Amino acid sequence: MGMSERSRVFKTPAVVLRRLDYGETDLILTLFTPYYGKLRAIAKGARRPISRSTGHVELYMVTQMVLSRGRDLHIVTQAELEEPFLALSKDLRRIGYASHFAELLDRFAVDNQENRQAYDLLVDGLHWLCEESIDLELAARYYELRLLDVMGYAPSFFQCAVSGIPLEAEDQLYSPAEGGVVAAAYATDASNMIPLPLDVFKLCRYMSRHKWPQVKALRLRPHHHRTLERVLHATLAYILEQRLQSIAFLRRITNLHTDEE
Repeated sequence: MGMSERSRVFKTPAVVLRRLDYGETDLILTLFTPYYGKLRAIAKGARRPISRSTGHVELYMVTQMVLSRGRDLHIVTQAELEEPFLALSKDLRRIGYASHFAELLDRFAVDNQENRQAYDLLVDGLHWLCEESIDLELAARYYELRLLDVMGYAPSFFQCAVSGIPLEAEDQLYSPAEGGVVAAAYATDASNMIPLPLDVFKLCRYMSRHKWPQVKALRLRPHHHRTLERVLHATLAYILEQRLQSIAFLRRITNLHTDEE
């Protein structure tokens, strides 16, 4: 194999973030990889029942892929499933959260820009969603918080986002626009801020400093969940300047789940 051929074809693990039907039998894939970042590729014939790649280019799974570089789209020449995350396929709520994780990363990520931390977080997050007896909402909030950190937007919970002074352990105000908690003396526009009671403020600090094995042991009350969701979703909407489809989808699933109980 010559030098040009070797660099034209490459192998990588990848998670499929999105799939789009193309033509009669092809799929266009949005992939996230550890060393090449976000890529777009075409899986030719993947929708044929006898295709070698059928079942190996499913959403939210880790697949070992051999890709051939193209001008606009890479071409999937081989695909072998590595980590199927089987628990996701059996539970609509878990799949809903997986789609949320994937959509968030897709919106933040820049094409062809390596971000190993973001890839590892996505794979870790999909593992969390497969754990038994898991608080899915807590897993989602933790993923959102960690993704903000990995992408350079970590909310400020220890110093005032405006002045930089250390924050006291008391009820606080959170500003999505400022990217963190704003001390009362600097909260000039409190109407656009989210009240952060002391217990939720402490929770935010704990989650930002600890790994998932410690965080998943937390037992959150409904008002904790509501406030955390409001803080993180307001932050994401401010940064991304758009609402996420997966959030609306999750609300519908959660309402269905509640109605059935």
